[in-house]
Amino acid sequence: MALSGGVDSALVAALAYEALGENAVAITFDSPLIVPEEIEDARAVAKMIGIRHQIQSLNELKVSSITLNPSDRCYHCKLHRFREAKVLAVKLGLSAVVDGTSVSDLGEHRPGLQAIKELAVISPLLDAGITKSEARQIARELKLPVADRPSNSCLATRIPYGEELTEERLARVAAAEKAIRIIIDVGILRVRDHGRLARIEVVSNDVLKLLQPHISEQVIEQLKTLGYEFVTVDLRGYRFGSFDEKSS
Repeated sequence: MALSGGVDSALVAALAYEALGENAVAITFDSPLIVPEEIEDARAVAKMIGIRHQIQSLNELKVSSITLNPSDRCYHCKLHRFREAKVLAVKLGLSAVVDGTSVSDLGEHRPGLQAIKELAVISPLLDAGITKSEARQIARELKLPVADRPSNSCLATRIPYGEELTEERLARVAAAEKAIRIIIDVGILRVRDHGRLARIEVVSNDVLKLLQPHISEQVIEQLKTLGYEFVTVDLRGYRFGSFDEKSS
């Protein structure tokens, strides 16, 4: 089970452990593309569930088709990551690799779904016709601590397509988001990295929070220490994959 620590993968991991016990194993990839806090989240979730858990280092930045950050980067990343998962499954004597893809993912720009299909990765939530909101409800019923955790995505989604991914740039984004969360409590948060400019996306209800002078001044100060010269709040709020939007 590919466990990111988010609600969908945590739910599938819990159900897998309930059904299979010691024959279920969760794997979390520790890579430059992953928000560091998510590793600890996954560790905590696995411990709570009771499932065997392995954390495996993986550096996707060694793969040029990922590092060059094309618009189908997610395809190449998922292909690389799940190939590694299948290798581990064989070593452990396991018969399948599963993930947390749900029906809700089908309506979004997710090239990685093609890689999952090609590698015959099983998506139980998708096969059962379960949406993300339904997955959250089931997670609440199972009392999983991540049931209401805001959705997250890999750090590469913060960098415009066509701009090279580097460990330094990805780490800066992670540090920026962590700094903002220390200053203010917000739900979904993305710091889109435009080089000298940081464009902050939060859900509409949190935009006004960030625009409060005593908050915005702290945010600007912290992000400037990370190397950003300009800091903006996107007034349109958070949108999934805002770099996928086409200009009119």
